[in-house]
Amino acid sequence: MGGGESAALRGAVLHMERYRSAIEAEVNRRLGAAKPAPDARAEIIRRFRTYCRLASLGTGTARPSLDGLGGNEPSALERALSVTVEIAIECGPAPEIATALRRMENQFRAGIRRIMQPLESRKKRKGRRHMPNAGKRVRSAIDRIGDAYLALNLDTGNLFDVNPAAETLLATEATKLIDRSFEQLIAPADRQSYRDLEARLDAGENTGPIDVVLARPNGDFVRVEFLISLHTIATKRLAIFTARERLKEIA
Repeated sequence: MGGGESAALRGAVLHMERYRSAIEAEVNRRLGAAKPAPDARAEIIRRFRTYCRLASLGTGTARPSLDGLGGNEPSALERALSVTVEIAIECGPAPEIATALRRMENQFRAGIRRIMQPLESRKKRKGRRHMPNAGKRVRSAIDRIGDAYLALNLDTGNLFDVNPAAETLLATEATKLIDRSFEQLIAPADRQSYRDLEARLDAGENTGPIDVVLARPNGDFVRVEFLISLHTIATKRLAIFTARERLKEIA
């Protein structure tokens, strides 16, 4: 991907962010009672925006993410996507940005068609799995592990859960961490790298171990190694960060 294409895609993301509320409101107005439901429409808008952002990072980075949308008809999702791009272009971006939005729309639509049918087939085969009393056992195991456990809600960017080891690592009680923006706990110098990482996780991409500096709420910094895995729990898309403190803290 050339520099001009990347710049156009970055402009497309900024354009959609700028008109985010207007686009979402107008999509709901135009679709009315038609499918997909408003929550699925909001997800398509958000995931298309993330897709454009990932595409701006380089060739082969972007993958359409449709996890959790398998109960919707592919044609309905395509309709929501088409209306989203139509409204975004009506908001008056530069010609190169409009062209980039149309190109990304076509690629994302192809992703919907490629992904949705196999996804629906897998769901029918697997059905739901129930594990009686599993919740208490898992909670107990998480609380006992020595490494810090931090669960990030990918839909909000906030912490969904932490264990006692994470409270110790961050020198902060869980009540002051839950629902807090995870990005606020990343040292300023590492935040851009973290945003790129979060975008990849949001798109369903697995990542290897990474080193990052955390900013404790008390003003201290600590370097940790993160192991990351993706899970869907009770319809929530979570990125599970298991953190181990590096030998030397950051001054």
